[in-house]
Amino acid sequence: METDLKVVVFGSPMAVGHVRPLMPLAARLVARGFDVVWAISGDPSEPASVWKEPFAKMGVTFIDVDAVAPFARHDAFPSMSVASVYPRALARTNDVAAGAAKAIAAAVAGRTVVAGVNDYFALWAYVAMRKLGIDRIKTVVSSFPSSLSAPSLDVGAADPVVQRELADLRVRHSDVSGLDRPLRAGLIPDDPSVEVLSFSSKELCLDPPDYVRLVGAHVDALPSVDDLGKAKPEHQALVTRLRAARESGARVVLLSVGTFVTKMALRMGPPYSDMLKHLYSSAARAALRAGAVVVASTTVGKPEDFGVDEATLGKGTRDRVITMSFVPQPLLFAHGLVDVMLMHGGANTFHETVLAGVPVLVWPVFGDQESVAETAGKLGIGVPIETPMYPKLAGAQSLARIAEETLPKMLAPGESMWKAAAARLAERVKGGDSLDTAASLVVG
Repeated sequence: METDLKVVVFGSPMAVGHVRPLMPLAARLVARGFDVVWAISGDPSEPASVWKEPFAKMGVTFIDVDAVAPFARHDAFPSMSVASVYPRALARTNDVAAGAAKAIAAAVAGRTVVAGVNDYFALWAYVAMRKLGIDRIKTVVSSFPSSLSAPSLDVGAADPVVQRELADLRVRHSDVSGLDRPLRAGLIPDDPSVEVLSFSSKELCLDPPDYVRLVGAHVDALPSVDDLGKAKPEHQALVTRLRAARESGARVVLLSVGTFVTKMALRMGPPYSDMLKHLYSSAARAALRAGAVVVASTTVGKPEDFGVDEATLGKGTRDRVITMSFVPQPLLFAHGLVDVMLMHGGANTFHETVLAGVPVLVWPVFGDQESVAETAGKLGIGVPIETPMYPKLAGAQSLARIAEETLPKMLAPGESMWKAAAARLAERVKGGDSLDTAASLVVG
């Protein structure tokens, strides 16, 4: 198929969890001869410009929407507030869509645009693409798709700020179809010409909405580093250390509840930061008692903020507790160095653990994480942990029971029932052709 000078336009938020799932698809399209033009809108604290260099290496044309159509109202919608997620996305659409459309048109420079791809949180990108007359648009869901059916996501009728932004959206962008009807899952236009895709699998997502097409979870669409020599020296050292620990008979427990969650908890202060500290320290103590090595992600905090310091865990634990602001979990998964992971239930991390066959303990905080936690329990690959945020979480166990009973069983010699289930599930999920499927759906 001749593809010279043909363009596919991408649009997404700047956050890693929204960019990363789309990067392999963009790379696949570039390899097939298309020019990918990718626009990103960020904030002063999280600028889109951080993606300029990675995209250049991929051969992707980058548009920094911040430079041409900045979201000036970012302070009115705190980025660390869960309640502001939907009104913030709608307000951003009102403020940046028209400017983003002009910037995209300039980058396209008269070439033929064959398709558009937007992350569902980038409603502004959908509006910009429609303004440019792009007819073939695919919306990619970057959260766990089962969560889109949850009643809590029907935010339009409950939030007066959302209602004001929606009314403004319909006035400012009356030339765009699909905005005059309620948005599905808060952010997806009810546009029958748009196909909604998800890089998840029918083996994992047991009850997706009928309008979401699961194209499959696959290794290439998730970060995987199997060439140790290309890793950072400190990450190579971590792999060497964990290999030695496992060769001596120790198991490895990874504690990481996500950058957004940890930043939010630490900024909000007690009781949220205390809750996080109790979670980490309880899991770490249980793992240490079972003879395991603990690797803990501290993001912007310090070890003592999470209760994984020697003063909290006791003398003699220093050599068995490794704390890092950034843990290269895909690298550890690629080398089979994680036996159990404590996570928050982010969709990307969940798919990574599934493909690596790693059992999980899931402590959900907001959004799709409740759905992920319950799914892990239903699939037998992990256990949800009770949280004040989700008092009715199906199949959840108390943190005390996790620490005293469940985690020690997961770390006991031999293959636990969770590990066996995770290994079987990984084999079923692997081997799909989801990148080819998605690329064909995008460009035909």
